[in-house]
Amino acid sequence: MVFTHPQNLEDGSADKAILKQIRDLIQATPRGEEITVCVFKFGLEDLALELIKAQKRGVKVRVILNKGDTSKETNKEVKGLMKAELEDFHYIENEISEKGIIHNKFILFSSVESIGGPLDNLVLQTSSNFQKKGAKKLQDMLIISSSQLYYCFFNFWYQIKVLGETKQLEHYEFSTCSDQNSRAFYFPKRRNQEEFGGDEVVKALKAIEDPSKAEIRFAHGKWDDNREQVVEALQKLREQGARVEVVTNRDVDKDIRKELKDLEQGIDYLTDDYNMHTKFFLIYDQGVGQVWTGSHNLTDRSLRENFEVLLKIEDPDVYQSYLEYFVSIKALAASD
Repeated sequence: MVFTHPQNLEDGSADKAILKQIRDLIQATPRGEEITVCVFKFGLEDLALELIKAQKRGVKVRVILNKGDTSKETNKEVKGLMKAELEDFHYIENEISEKGIIHNKFILFSSVESIGGPLDNLVLQTSSNFQKKGAKKLQDMLIISSSQLYYCFFNFWYQIKVLGETKQLEHYEFSTCSDQNSRAFYFPKRRNQEEFGGDEVVKALKAIEDPSKAEIRFAHGKWDDNREQVVEALQKLREQGARVEVVTNRDVDKDIRKELKDLEQGIDYLTDDYNMHTKFFLIYDQGVGQVWTGSHNLTDRSLRENFEVLLKIEDPDVYQSYLEYFVSIKALAASD
């Protein structure tokens, strides 16, 4: 796990830990291996040059960037560079809706060199876009070595490429993939060219077996009232005795802010000095800690229109690290 830590973001400073880790992994990918990228905003020329260098030394490099007004300015320079230099570069527009985007933020590494030997089938999932602004926000990144998840993420990438280039993204169908400790959800939640099914976050909350002893913590920076069922599920859990804590940005959607007030205790808003870009929540139930993270905001677009990943992992060490990070974020908030 890698996080941008509050103490490193004071006075508008940047914490480049996540971006440095990405760069280091690119540099550690040897000839004959593969790097597969899908990201919403990519504004770092130095990182683009590292991918180009990797291709020149014999690494197979694949990149998908979002094409659209919301990322156009950020992606402008890097897009031109990558298009000219990379053999497998794709600039794809999400035409499912007017505001739909390819909001993913993941990289796949088939193998990287490390002091302890090769690390194979790495899935790197982060909340951070690849731009300078990202290093000034509260962000998280999870790295998993899993052949099952690796190939599922790659299949997701390939579907976006093929359907996007033929302008058939409306034919994409929601899928999930699991390994021993993890499960990934690949959005948008659509089937047969139509929206379908319920909210996966609500399902996760309703699946809690012992609400009276459960602990639920949300660190989500973007939330709108189209996901009010998440708030309703949290309210019910609170009534059943669960510990519920939510931290979000002070400028969160005003309508969802009204909904959150019904939770009373446990809702905190960051001070204006910090911008939270994390999209994770934690569930502790029946002695098991779950981390849910990814690119998935609590908005209707993230559920129904955007290409996103929501990743669940059950691992005590990962849970403890995210719990400690949540506590550090909460310490920045002022109760409302």
